Amino acid sequence: MGNGGEVQLLVFREGYALYRIGKYTTVFPVHSCGDYCYENNGRQICVDASFFEQQEWYVRLLLEGEDRLVKNRETCHKERVVSYHAVSEEWFFLASPALPPLDQLIEKEKIQELMGLLTERQRDIVILYFYYGETQWEIAKELGITQPTVSQTLMSALRRMRVGQKDISSRKTVDSGKGGVLYVG
Repeated sequence: MGNGGEVQLLVFREGYALYRIGKYTTVFPVHSCGDYCYENNGRQICVDASFFEQQEWYVRLLLEGEDRLVKNRETCHKERVVSYHAVSEEWFFLASPALPPLDQLIEKEKIQELMGLLTERQRDIVILYFYYGETQWEIAKELGITQPTVSQTLMSALRRMRVGQKDISSRKTVDSGKGGVLYVG
């Protein structure tokens, strides 16, 4: 991406990798990294997965991370809107990578529920700000609004999410008797 930022690659036991360069981050499943295909001078070139078995373990993950960041940025700038559903599957899974899988799933559902409380514009701004790491000025320019509007919308979204979090936290849990827990509102 050529932005001169420090590159960071984290791989989690759960099978996900987090790739960060500068202020941009992406998360992807490691198991999806097989053959590597790219375009060069209009030709599709594929490198067989067996090639990467002869390389350092991280080479294929770096290529995947870089490709995903480029694709995310292109999509973001081309469409000027980020689909909440398009990023939710991978973005929210690692909300707390130290948690056991069931707790991660519960956290993911909480985050999705909180994001569901927001307007479309609030969701777009929250995703651009927290997920893509864009500044309020960048978001304003991208969405064609003023920076104070971005700031107000972001603060309003965070307030709405805090209130929603209190509602979620105040729910009582009840043992279902079948080894599960039910949330009672």
